[in-house]
Amino acid sequence: MGGKMKIRFVLFPIFFAVAFLFIYLACKPYTVKFSKDFYYDYESDSIFGNGDLVDIPPDIIDYACDKKFVIVRQHPKLVYIDYDCNSDYSYKAGLDENYYWLIVLKEKKVFGPMLFEDFNYICEEKNVGLKFKK
Repeated sequence: MGGKMKIRFVLFPIFFAVAFLFIYLACKPYTVKFSKDFYYDYESDSIFGNGDLVDIPPDIIDYACDKKFVIVRQHPKLVYIDYDCNSDYSYKAGLDENYYWLIVLKEKKVFGPMLFEDFNYICEEKNVGLKFKK
């Protein structure tokens, strides 16, 4: 084999691997679907549901889900992106606190924003076995 042939033989697999990685990363989904009614959108850092209205506005710090529930830890943002929200939210401890949310997927209900004590109470009441990763 000539020198040029060896270089092509080595460079082709490297080029192919880099191209595949680029395509894979470019096609990475920007949403995580929890059910047919609720999904997390990475770009807006919000959880949408029930007709594409925002159910949980930014910033989502952490979430966990199973087939029955989604739990969310959120730190509210002062400036929101232009979108429609499902309701007016009351952050009773101010905007410097973390808040917690529970989505009951079968019932299509969203509970929150809540402080940690209230969140723990409703999770125990509904037998939610999920834990946050962080």
